[in-house]
Amino acid sequence: MNVKNTPSGATTGPTLASRYDWLLLLLPVPMLLGAVVAAAVGVRTAFGVSVGGLPSTAMLAYALFVDPPLSNVPNGERGRERGGTARN
Repeated sequence: MNVKNTPSGATTGPTLASRYDWLLLLLPVPMLLGAVVAAAVGVRTAFGVSVGGLPSTAMLAYALFVDPPLSNVPNGERGRERGGTARN
């Protein structure tokens, strides 16, 4: 998240700059919906949260393994972007 400073020096609230910020914001939503639906239907809350956690797990796995938040740095240059050294 980014925090912006205004010209007057006042700090505005954080802004959601990337889709990964949105993902982190939305991860608990399916579990909360599962808990609410479980309470409304009369099923155990743990079951509702567990079933609601499946979409959260899928979203997290997609963000980590399918479309990870990597910078556009060639493989040989990784590690140098933060002052480290790359080993070949």
